[in-house]
Amino acid sequence: MFRKAATVGRLVISRRRMAPHATRRTVKAYSWSAQPPNKDSPAIVALTFAALVAGASGCYYVSQSDQPAGAVPRISDFASEKDVPVESPVKVFNLKEANAKLREQASTLLFDVKGGSRGRVDVVRLSSNNPVEDEWAVAVGKGVGGNETLYAGIYDGHAGWATSAVLRRALIPYVSCAVGRVAASAEGELIESAIKSAFNNLDTRIMNDAQRAADSDKEPGSADVIAAVAPSVSGSCALLSMYDPVLSVVRTAVTGDSRAVLGSWSSEVGKYAAEALSKDQTGFNQDEVDRLDKAHPGEIGDIVDTKSGRLLGIAITRAFGDNRWKWTEDALKSLQANYHGLEPRPRYKTPPYMTAEPEVTTRAVTTKDFVILASDGLWDVMSNDVAVACVSRWLAAKKMQKSEAVPDMKSSYAVGEDGWPSHKSSPEFFAIEDLDNAAVCLVKNALGGARRAMFCGAITAYAPISRYVRDDMTVQVVFFHNPDDSTK
Repeated sequence: MFRKAATVGRLVISRRRMAPHATRRTVKAYSWSAQPPNKDSPAIVALTFAALVAGASGCYYVSQSDQPAGAVPRISDFASEKDVPVESPVKVFNLKEANAKLREQASTLLFDVKGGSRGRVDVVRLSSNNPVEDEWAVAVGKGVGGNETLYAGIYDGHAGWATSAVLRRALIPYVSCAVGRVAASAEGELIESAIKSAFNNLDTRIMNDAQRAADSDKEPGSADVIAAVAPSVSGSCALLSMYDPVLSVVRTAVTGDSRAVLGSWSSEVGKYAAEALSKDQTGFNQDEVDRLDKAHPGEIGDIVDTKSGRLLGIAITRAFGDNRWKWTEDALKSLQANYHGLEPRPRYKTPPYMTAEPEVTTRAVTTKDFVILASDGLWDVMSNDVAVACVSRWLAAKKMQKSEAVPDMKSSYAVGEDGWPSHKSSPEFFAIEDLDNAAVCLVKNALGGARRAMFCGAITAYAPISRYVRDDMTVQVVFFHNPDDSTK
């Protein structure tokens, strides 16, 4: 998504990824429809006009039942303008409907682990952008030494959906091919190098394919060139966790600011602790600032905004795609002039400024542990500790096979510096009741939990206003032992 700084909760949702002045003006055509105010009112028909004078809005027209098919409808007679129905077309979601909406893109997947038992992945995606820019994938394939490995990936797109759509199909196979060639006895550095190469090679292919299409002899405006360059014009973060059940090891690779957090069980204290398996790659990460300073000597003051953490207007420092941070200025201007590309960034001197190369971590895990993977839409409103606490309470309730009692609590917002209302998820507002899917439970509590009005309002919020209420949110919870099996 294009990220403008917008607050949700006490946090800032960085609406990825470009500053507002980086976007192009677009013209959209809208249609309206409405139901009659009562059973005696005439039917209301909505017409869409592709062009109205000076961009004026659409109008309600009322059809008469005795008109022939295909005729232009006539306006019914109203005693006065006040009798003309004027109602909001936005659907209001009550709690039952909001729960159903949240679950539209929820699923649970099982995978085999050693000893004949099974692991489980709970997934949910809730869109804010239209079309949604988040994607995800889960698959089992070859890992290090040929071991059967679980791959779980989340791809948070921005400036469009095309790049994340490519990653959904291609990143796991790329990584599986690369690490599948590494011997089981290989050192960790060799395994990490194979993962990094897979990420880099896929991004290089995306960019090279786009460049070849842009440099072809196709006439300006050709549809096939526009389609071919799309995955390079938009961009996407990538978060990929790889679980080797033979070695009980999780390797996590991150490009961008999606995040993986381990819920690590401690038998000594009898509870879970949160441990980050990745570190957000933004201008607030000093390691990233140092890396950019070294790669672009003398430019750091111009390219990284220390207040917003943005790199030449973008909220992350690594990503797939994003040719405006990678291609030469001449190549970008040519694409803009001939195939509707986007203009180069201001203060653009020594590209590339971005890379798709991930940082990789390796962690031994036990069957009682779990991993939460999520796009930044979740982490914008929920801390690592709160997320692990939520899943921990979900597991306890599931073991008891009984939801927690949920009081209906009033919403409470703080107002951020930019004037937008904000909130943070907190255990005191948890609603632990979605015992079939831990990812659904996490997103519900990120959006309000027991504060029912806040939750229903967050679901009711419509595009594009929803971008100031919630981000696209995609969450996966990986259990190394199926929680359903522990209740039997």
